[in-house]
Formats: sequence, structure tokens, C-alpha cells
Amino acid sequence: MAGGVIGEGRLSVSRIWSDTNNYRAAFVFGFAALGCWMPLFNLWLEDRGVKGIYIGYIASIPWIVMLIVQPLWGMLADKLGKKRCFDISLIMAALLSLLLPLTTRGKLSLAGGTFLFAVFQTPVLPLLDSLTLDYTTDKDRSITYTHLRFWGAPGFAIGALLTGFLIPAWGVDTAFYLSAVFLMITFLFARLFGTNHSLVPAADLSFRGLGEILKNRLLLVFLGMIMIVSVAQASSSFFLTIYLKEIGASSKTTGIAIGVQGFSELPFYFVAAWLLRKTTAASILIISIFGTALRLYLYSVTNDPQHVIGIETLNGITWTLLWIAAVEFVNEQVPAAWRATGQSLLWAMYYGAGAVLGNILTSALYEKMAMKKVFGINSLIILIVGLLSLFTLLKKSKIKKL
Repeated sequence: MAGGVIGEGRLSVSRIWSDTNNYRAAFVFGFAALGCWMPLFNLWLEDRGVKGIYIGYIASIPWIVMLIVQPLWGMLADKLGKKRCFDISLIMAALLSLLLPLTTRGKLSLAGGTFLFAVFQTPVLPLLDSLTLDYTTDKDRSITYTHLRFWGAPGFAIGALLTGFLIPAWGVDTAFYLSAVFLMITFLFARLFGTNHSLVPAADLSFRGLGEILKNRLLLVFLGMIMIVSVAQASSSFFLTIYLKEIGASSKTTGIAIGVQGFSELPFYFVAAWLLRKTTAASILIISIFGTALRLYLYSVTNDPQHVIGIETLNGITWTLLWIAAVEFVNEQVPAAWRATGQSLLWAMYYGAGAVLGNILTSALYEKMAMKKVFGINSLIILIVGLLSLFTLLKKSKIKKL
């Protein structure tokens, strides 16, 4: 009897500390680290005395670094091993996260500190993605990458919520200190990863076959539209905390709003899978684009921080559905042999050009007007993109029967 209990106990422990659960934990804490600092980065810059368009310039650095440095990290990972590079990026990102708040208030020193931090922070999640794809591609495993990536959403929300609760006592620098803690917890779980064969290239950016893909006019129109959507979404992705401060929100309310934003994504991972079986990726994209226009408009007409918490429930429609449908749409538009290139273009337009231009343009507008007005302008821009998408994306797609 005792032997049976001991045996069951060992089985239970082995399940808890299984490779699959270690990957789940890595996604939770890896995204929690991101959730601590990313939503608050522009507010932190403003707190450091950076104003107007200079916020956009410095805030764009991580996204520029991602595009330039990520391929280099990929080549390094192919040579030294993804796991080793993942460990290095986690340790250095945690160390630099602790040092970044010590940066002096000058614009050049803040830009330099942000650059160094971004060099090691930006490859953390792409390398985790690549390690996870290696793990889930194993023919003996039944779990999918999507099942593990799902855990990033509550992780991001936990990081944002906890940071929001701690800021009143410890200040906005808490975002980076807490991020360092979560990065080191991610490192500890990564130490428990089993050995996987490298099945997926670590370098995510591959522009082979670019000329062939660029002949697809519908794809080019879509990439242009997704870049404009990203530019407008930058106002909510990177300036939401500044807007909340502008309308009188406490740091606790800000943390709750960002937490709700993260948790609202969870059901839409399942909704997206269901919708893709029932209708086309183009139809889902159009719903998400109009949803984004509505979300930005609602920001522009409210002065109540509590209302913003409700608005954040739209994040599942305006981001989760948008991104999953965008990935699927690109896969439909390019030949199987060029899908890596197609996805690279999507990342470049949304997370690269869109995020960089969005940060700069939003900060330029914020220099001249309140964030509420910036949201109103962006809402109108997205509404126009949505109307255009009806005559481009939807016209070319066949709607499946419900």
C-alpha cells in the first residue's frame, strides 16, 4: 500500500516537472517579464524627462534592434546551440534590466541603455519559440506549439498586474526590477528543458524568394494595410499608460487595465481556431480591423479610467484574432516553399515598420495634442482601412458556410 502511494507520488511529481510543463512555465514567466516593462516603457521615459517625439525615437529602438539583431542571434544559435544562446540572452537581459533604471536622464544615455537592453531582451521570446517548435515537432509528441504559446497571454497579464500594484510603493523603475526576477525564473525552468534535436532554424527572418512573393498584389496590399493598422495600434500598445495618466488613472488602475488586456486574449485563441474552420482569414481580419477602429474611438470619448478597463476586453478581437488571422492569410497567399519568407515579411511590416513608425508618429502628435485626440485620428485612419479591406481582402476571398 505504502509502495503504491510512493509510486503515485513519484508519478505526480514527474508529471509536474515534465518537459511540457517546464515549457509552459517558461512562456508564463518569459511573457510576464515582457508584461512588466513593455506597456510602461513610454511612461518610464516620460518620467525620466523625455518629451514628445523623443519618446517615439527611443521607444522604437527595441523594434529596430529586433529586425537587425535577430538574424545575427539566429546564426549564433545555429553555431553555438539555441539553448546556450537562450540562457545567455536571459541572464544578460536580467542583468541589464536591473541596470537600466540606473541610466542617467540624458537622451543619449537612455538611448544607449535601451539599445544594450534590447540586444539581449528581444531574442528571448523568438528563441523560446524556436526551442518550443523543436520540442513540439518531435513525432512522438501530441502537444502543439499553440497549446504552449497560449500560456504567454496570462503570463503577460500577471506581469502587468503585479507591476501596477507595486509601482505606488516602489516607483516606475519597479517594472525593470520585476522583469529581471521573471527572466531569472524563466532561466531556472529553461535549465530543466530536455535535449531536443534542432528541427527548426533559429533565425526567424528569411528573405529568400522575396522577388517571387512580391508578384502577389493582394499580398502586397494586405502587408500595406497591416502596417497601417500597426502604426495606429502603436498608440494603444505603447502609449496607453500615458493616456491613462492623462485622464487621472492611478497606477493600480493602470495595472488592472493592462492585466485585463492580457487575460482577454485567452478565449480568443479558441475562438480563432473555431472561426478559421467556419470562415476565411480575410473575414476575421476585417472584423478585427473594424474592432480596432471601435476600440480607438472609445478611448477618444472617455475620461473615466474605469471605462478603459472595459475597453481592454476588446484586445482579444483587436490583437489575438488579428494576428492569428494575419498569419493564416499570409500562409494562404504564398507557396509552401516560401512560407518562412512570407511570415518574415509579416513580422517586418507589423512589428518592424509599423511599430517604429507608430511610435514616432504617435509621439509627434502627442507633442501637439492630448492622447484622446491622437486616438480619435487613429480611429478614423483604421476605419478607412477597414472600408478599403471590404473591397480588397473580402472581395478576393470565398466565405465558408457556417
